[in-house]
Parts: sequence; C-alpha cells; structure tokens
Amino acid sequence: MTKDNTSRLLESVVRLTSLRDQHSLEICLIKTLQELIPAGQIRLFEIFRESDKQMLKLLVELDSKRSLESETENHLPHCVEDDPDLTKCFTTGKKQVSTDVSGVRVVHPIAGLNGVIGFLTVRNEAYVEKDQAVAASFLHIYQNYLQLINDNERDTLTGLLNRKTFDERIMAVMSARRAGRRASDIKEVQCCLGILDIDHFKKVNDQFGHLYGDEVLLLFAQIMTRAFRDDDQLFRYGGEEFVVVLKDVDLTIGLTVLERFRKAVESYHFPQVGNITASVGVVAIGEQDLPTTIVGQADQALYFAKENGRNQVCAYERLLQEGKLTSVAPIEGDIELF
Repeated sequence: MTKDNTSRLLESVVRLTSLRDQHSLEICLIKTLQELIPAGQIRLFEIFRESDKQMLKLLVELDSKRSLESETENHLPHCVEDDPDLTKCFTTGKKQVSTDVSGVRVVHPIAGLNGVIGFLTVRNEAYVEKDQAVAASFLHIYQNYLQLINDNERDTLTGLLNRKTFDERIMAVMSARRAGRRASDIKEVQCCLGILDIDHFKKVNDQFGHLYGDEVLLLFAQIMTRAFRDDDQLFRYGGEEFVVVLKDVDLTIGLTVLERFRKAVESYHFPQVGNITASVGVVAIGEQDLPTTIVGQADQALYFAKENGRNQVCAYERLLQEGKLTSVAPIEGDIELF
C-alpha cells in the first residue's frame, strides 16, 4: 500500500470516528466507501420487526447515477425473507455474493448484540476481493463506533434512550414538524409526549428489595417496547419514570395507545412482585413549545392522575378544558410522585 493510500485510509477513519450521532455516521460511512472503492451502488439497511416479520428500512443509498439519498421514500421497506441473499446473510451472519445481469452484489451483515441488525450491500460490475475487504473493515469500524454511541445514549438497565438524549431528540421531532408544516399547506398530524410512572414503586423496593425493583423496571421497559412502534421514541427519564414520544398521532389516538399500554401493565404478572399499575400524563406537542414546557404540562397531567386514584391516563389539554388544571406549571421540587 502506498503512502498516499495509507494517508487516505487514516483520514477516513478519523472522519468516521469524529461523529457523535448515528445518522451522520451512516452518511459518512457510505461517502467514505464511495471514495475508497469503485461501486455502482451502495445501500445501508436497518432491520426492524413488524408483525413478527423482519422488515428492512433503507437508511442511506448511493447510486453512481444519482446523488446521496437518505431515507429514500421511493424504496419502501420490505421483508428480509423476500430476498434469498439477505435471508442467508441474516441467518448465518456471513457475507453473501451473488451475480445477475447487472453485475455482482455483495451483502455484508451489520452485527449487533443479538445478531444481525442490518446490511450493507455493494453492487459493481465485478467482484474485487480487496475492495470488499476494505468495505468489511470500515463496516466493522462503523459497528464498533455505533455501539459506543448507543451505549452513551441508552440506559444501562433497560436499554431505552436515557435522560441525556431526551432534549436533543425532542428538539429534532419538533424541528421536523415545523419543516413539514412549512413544506405543505396540509396541517401536520400532531405528535404526543407521555410520561409514564410506576405506581407505588417505592413500596416495591422496600418490600422486595432493589434487585426485584430493577427487574420490574426492566420488564416495564420491555412492555413499552412491545406496546409502541419502532418509530416512537422511548426513554427512561429517571428512577421509575419513563417517557414516550408518539410520532404522527393526535391526542385522541395518543390517549388510546397509552390506555392500551396501561392495561398491558395492569394485566402483567411481575415475578415475585405480582401485579403493578402505572399512571400516565400526556400532552400534544405544539410547534412553538419548548421541551421544558411540554414536559411540565405532561407532568401536571401525571400529577393529577397520581393524586386522583392512580392507574389512569390523563391528558393535559382535556384537564384544562374541564377546569381541573390551570395553565400555570407546578414549581419544580414541590411534587412527590410516590
């Protein structure tokens, strides 16, 4: 390898590992591979579950005839099992190579903690081993660095997003809504934020110990993961308090979804502990709201639910309409939710 090639590789590694969010990392990976290897098309896919099927979401695509595209609407997600190469790559965790009239396609697996979580596909006229070795090496760097980013963003016990990432994510949701509203005369569907709190959690710790308390938190998070969609954002906000951001739903639908979740918690038998319940406060996210305003309003609705029987879902807007709340946020530190 020449000195110039070594320098290019090192610069690419530095550029890739200088990023701090997953989306930028994905784009940088594809652009880096474009610079280092000849390829007619490079695609990065993410796997997600839907109705017990492994579906594909196209994250980034680079085509030699087009510019870089991200989250391309023209390529709808499809099932992994519809593609034999992807299926084999998913089950074996090994690279797959196939040839058709357009040339060679190489499918590289993206490994996660529990198996393959995505694919990198590279199309070209011919198979060149050294080019695919470069692609595999940079994919490993991407996987390792992506894991570091995820570890930094996620709660170590539950695996949900942590409190530190909340403000950034909620601002991104609000910015996307404002951008969509400006681009269309059609009124955008609302998003909702719900604060979920386990009722009498202190009693669980006192009676059964913190080990069982942690198990309740973990199982509660798993119920959240099953109850909400992959596009919804789930956070452990602190202690036994969790947050969900429901994407593209209005308050009426949000209340229905959260009520279904509340019933799922109520009916679940937690080992040793038995049945527990949860209270929920929800608010629609407005275009001009600040994260602190949204959280404060949802917290007021949660406080009302706690003070009026627990094990219920309360909406801030409806409590205001019914005269049960005022628009003045409670003073921080005055609320005791246990």
